[in-house]
Amino acid sequence: MEHHQEAMLAIRANIQAQVERLEADCRAMTLPALHEAVDAIRATALAHNLLAVEGIAHAFERAIAQDRGATAFGLYFDQLKLATGCNPADDPTARDAMLAAISVRLSG
Repeated sequence: MEHHQEAMLAIRANIQAQVERLEADCRAMTLPALHEAVDAIRATALAHNLLAVEGIAHAFERAIAQDRGATAFGLYFDQLKLATGCNPADDPTARDAMLAAISVRLSG
């Protein structure tokens, strides 16, 4: 059990680092490279059942596809960083709350 928890901490730290790198580099990236980077985060999260991260990354991908210029990158990066710290048992609820927070801020 302890080994699993340590492994999950390492996975979460890796995802956090990916998000931070993407945040630093995203504006200079081509659209295909940006999609690939966000999809890599989403796929890693899905593979490890980190539903909050996966859901936020999926929404981020959709937003970029719809209109990269209008995408509120900061909101998605903030929520992705928060999602990496979610308790797996709370992931679906946290994901929904984080997506709602993005939606409210975009419409507000």
